[in-house]
Amino acid sequence: MAQQTYAGNNVKPWVRRLYKVEALPQAVALVLADATAALLSLLLAYFVLTDRQFASLDNNFMVTWGAVWIFIRMLQGYYPAYGRSPQHEIQMHFTTTIQVLLIQLAAMFAVHNLVPTRLGLVVLWFGLFVFALPMRYLVRHLLVKSGYFGRPVVIIGAGKTGKAAIQQMLRFPAYGLKPVAIYDDNPQLTGQEIEGVPILGTLQDAVNAPLTNHALISIPGARAQRLSQIINNIHHAYPMTWVIPDFFGVPNQSLRPHSLGTFAALEVRNNLRSTRSRFIKRVLDILLVLLGGIVALPAMLIIALAIKLDSKGPAVYRARRIGVDGRMFDCLKFRSMYQDADQRLKDILASDPELRAEFEATHKLKDDPRVTRVGNFLRKTSLDELPQIWNVLIGDMSLVGPRPIVTAEIEKYGDIFEVYKQVRPGITGYWQVHGRSDTTYEERVNMDLFYVSNWSPWLDLVILIKTVDVVLRGKGAY
Repeated sequence: MAQQTYAGNNVKPWVRRLYKVEALPQAVALVLADATAALLSLLLAYFVLTDRQFASLDNNFMVTWGAVWIFIRMLQGYYPAYGRSPQHEIQMHFTTTIQVLLIQLAAMFAVHNLVPTRLGLVVLWFGLFVFALPMRYLVRHLLVKSGYFGRPVVIIGAGKTGKAAIQQMLRFPAYGLKPVAIYDDNPQLTGQEIEGVPILGTLQDAVNAPLTNHALISIPGARAQRLSQIINNIHHAYPMTWVIPDFFGVPNQSLRPHSLGTFAALEVRNNLRSTRSRFIKRVLDILLVLLGGIVALPAMLIIALAIKLDSKGPAVYRARRIGVDGRMFDCLKFRSMYQDADQRLKDILASDPELRAEFEATHKLKDDPRVTRVGNFLRKTSLDELPQIWNVLIGDMSLVGPRPIVTAEIEKYGDIFEVYKQVRPGITGYWQVHGRSDTTYEERVNMDLFYVSNWSPWLDLVILIKTVDVVLRGKGAY
């Protein structure tokens, strides 16, 4: 019955096409993206190096090491890397590239052939670091748009968790997980849909006629004995089985599996409690701020002048915010409001119930009459936050972190505040690149909790990259 439904009209045509295609062409496309990045690196070397330096690079030798680089990435599951978080993907990119570079340097040292090509190696591998990720993202974007990226997945369980899992898969197609069918033992649900995905039958139907190679079990509330039975049955029918555990609120990207004989254990790491992690984060903050500050200084001077010409008042203002360990600090921003903004806000909220409700919900106003003409531009481009470079340099803030909050917001954070104050607030953060002001206050709080609980240098890098995209598009900024 389930097999007939799959071939029928309840499942969209691209599902059948995707099921036949599977991952091989997609993996090949991503391999070609890396190969293109390697060619671009060689082209960069051609323009940067002198003729003699470039001639010292043995092309056959470089092709061999490029193939080794791709092969190691292949062994580590980089093609196509379905279900990997962006930070894990970037981590894989950096670690595989550094590994092959070190192996190559060791091999060249062993044969005493390091000196002639040393600068060439630096240029080539720098090019790989720079070109490989953009090429991969471009090719994957094209595959996603064409409907040829992703692995079809059936969902076991049509409850709240199953629905949330489907929403995540549809919201983030770059993860490459395509929900195509749902199974649930509630017979009244058969024939219905969740987010456009059909519920085809019972769990036994899923076992009797598997539609895909991948099943996701999303029944965390089931009793241990029943859940164990479901997992074993599905595991026997599907080559790949994932299970969503009953660990809601637990740092999901800091989990590490361990074995205790016949038992399984999960280690929950708190990366930001590590002295080494804090040191790495601080060093990266200082280095990036020093580099970025030099580039941004001319723009900051122009912005300060524009603010002074547009309205009365200082170019920069200080806002009291809560920092690490609950200490208060002055958060610097370019002034984007009129000097009498507080009085204007009181008058507006007193006269307009809708604006008052909006402000109480989000602590922001989408069409804020307190904002100046220059301030409106600064907010849309997030340039009003440039002075916080100084806050980062002196240690009040970090480049990436949770949103800086005021004392009045502590109550809304509740127990989460104890987690929140473990780290410095950031100029940008997880919530800024996942909706910014378009998110609800509760969603922002949950995003801050996710960031603090799952921090890694790779997560910071992902957020910094996404910040550039969000700022350029101006999405959710006001």
